Amino acid sequence: MQLETLFSPRSIAVIGASTKIGSVGYTLTENLLKNSYTGSIYPINPKADNLFGLPCYTNISLIPHEIDLAIIIVPASIVPLVLREVGEKGVHATIVISSGFKETGVEGKKLEDEITQISKKYDIALLGPNCLGFLRPSLGLNASFAKILPENGKIAFFSQSGALCTALLDLTHDSLGFSHFISIGNKAIIDENELLRFFASDTNTSVISFYTEGLIESKKIIEAGRAVLAGSEPKPIIALKSGTTTAGTQASSSHTGALAGSDDAYEALFKQARIIRAESLENLLNLLSIFSNNALPENNRVSIITNAGGLGVLATDAAVQNGLRIASFGEETKKKLRAVLPPSASVNNPVDVLGDALAIRYQNALEIVVADEETDMLLVIVTPQTMTEDVKTAEAIITIKKHYNKPIIAVFAGKESLEGGNALLRRNGVATLIYPEPGMQALGALARVADWRKQIAVPPIILQNIDKEKARIIIEKVKSENRTTPTEKEASDILKAYGFPFFATYEVRNKKEAKEAAQKIEKNVALKIISPDIIHKSDAGGVILDIDPKDMEVAYDRLLTNVKKNAPDAKIDGALVVEMAKKGGKELLLGLKKEPGLGTLLVFGLGGIYVETLKDVTMRFIPLSESDIDEMVREIKSFAILSGVRGEAGIDILYLKELLMHLAQFAIDFPEVAELDINPLLVFSKRTDFRVLDARIRLEKNTLP
Repeated sequence: MQLETLFSPRSIAVIGASTKIGSVGYTLTENLLKNSYTGSIYPINPKADNLFGLPCYTNISLIPHEIDLAIIIVPASIVPLVLREVGEKGVHATIVISSGFKETGVEGKKLEDEITQISKKYDIALLGPNCLGFLRPSLGLNASFAKILPENGKIAFFSQSGALCTALLDLTHDSLGFSHFISIGNKAIIDENELLRFFASDTNTSVISFYTEGLIESKKIIEAGRAVLAGSEPKPIIALKSGTTTAGTQASSSHTGALAGSDDAYEALFKQARIIRAESLENLLNLLSIFSNNALPENNRVSIITNAGGLGVLATDAAVQNGLRIASFGEETKKKLRAVLPPSASVNNPVDVLGDALAIRYQNALEIVVADEETDMLLVIVTPQTMTEDVKTAEAIITIKKHYNKPIIAVFAGKESLEGGNALLRRNGVATLIYPEPGMQALGALARVADWRKQIAVPPIILQNIDKEKARIIIEKVKSENRTTPTEKEASDILKAYGFPFFATYEVRNKKEAKEAAQKIEKNVALKIISPDIIHKSDAGGVILDIDPKDMEVAYDRLLTNVKKNAPDAKIDGALVVEMAKKGGKELLLGLKKEPGLGTLLVFGLGGIYVETLKDVTMRFIPLSESDIDEMVREIKSFAILSGVRGEAGIDILYLKELLMHLAQFAIDFPEVAELDINPLLVFSKRTDFRVLDARIRLEKNTLP
């Protein structure tokens, strides 16, 4: 795709350039001319002779020169016609500013599909439609109708929302610099995936950031995100995603579906793609400031210097809450601090230089603390006291930053009285904030990115005991009968084909068959109702546990009575007689959930009846690497219990990882699976004792014949 031509054009045709002051066509043409852009501009307007002293053309085909970029600002209905003319002229980069496409409904969607096909036919890199355009400060190029051309810098930012672009430009005009600032609109051709790949190799960019309302193709995003961070010069990626709807959760019918709501899926995606997610627009601005002005730290140890004890304590709390460690100074560092600080000052971390600290006291403390090998990052707090020297203190911080490659955030906790110091810090590339808590949140994000860079070697997981053909035959039978939900017996047989361990199980139709089955198992059993109308059997009284074989007939009658009382309209097809589990196991949840447009999630966590209450789960998108599986297992809060606590034996973690990888392979082999729920998987210290107690599978309707 011709993205280099798009963002570095030598000549631009403006189709829809207007003589009407205040119109988009007028403003955009004016923006191209009023900065320092040195390329050629060709206004196209059949009703005008000239615009801003430039001759107007009636059609792009009449321009006697090659055109790198065409900007289209005409009614949506004629955009396809104009775009064909652009393609026939041999232009390979286009911005469609015009609105009136898929954002307006069915007819607009048809128009957008048409321009998409035209773009592909002529190999046109199309930005938009329904977008603001883009800005390239280093070229003096404002190819948009935004008012402000930002300062040149190292941040590449792109946004689905044009209004957010203009707000961000205004908010950051004196604090952040950008290599590219792009409005992507409806993303007919150029989307986040394309831009991530482009900026991965762009030498003018060191931080990538974007705002989105929805992404597609998780596999591509994950591959791009990891590649960007894994390079010799890593580029952190920061995303702001709106829309935390629960609609997807409400539409789900399994524990897995209920846990893997739409926003949870994006949390998993960003984590897996090594993308930092901003919590708000304010948080995004803080992160952009900190990431663009600091290198990644070696580790997650932070030191705090403050002239206010209370703010130092707040900063300490925030550091711990954001996964940071408070640096522990060596005796030599403490000795040096005692020599330059008053007797009542604290030489532990946080270092309290006291309220009467002048700039020289800050400078002395800074030089000592930043040199300590325990200090990976530094947060400097200044509150406005009568004797506070904000400008001189800022100068001391700037000097330290120039000589040490360690992240530094200055928290100048005031406004008017500290504005001089704040302005000086901003001009010299030091990230400044008003409050300590956002500072620690940003440093925590920096440390997280640094940790992602440290790839831990994980042993390969060998897939074995998989019979894909056996599972395929069962699934095809279910589909041929126009069913989306396999029976419990079919679900267990499918999973057995992928190596999942189940109890000895017999399907019975009456109490006599139930008793015969229990006698074959020769131990206490469970009885579970079979009904296509009952999803959660326990809620309907459809499960009875620990039945002695001699009491089976009575238990069978009780099971039917319970179900008829709690689910009177449910169809009953019999029951399952199941071997009882060994005592002392731990209950886990394994599941799959298809997220529209993104792909299939593998969900893992604490299982049992409290799964939706405790929600101790984690998830990742298929396909998965061994390191993804390892992260998932270690990520849940219950990992310490699985590992073994207070002398209790831990479970077979390796076998658990193997089962997770088997489930991931099943999702790849059968993409028609919409949801899968294994809850609980009973796990023990010995792999031979693992058992699936309950499993449910749902297929997508559109895959049925």
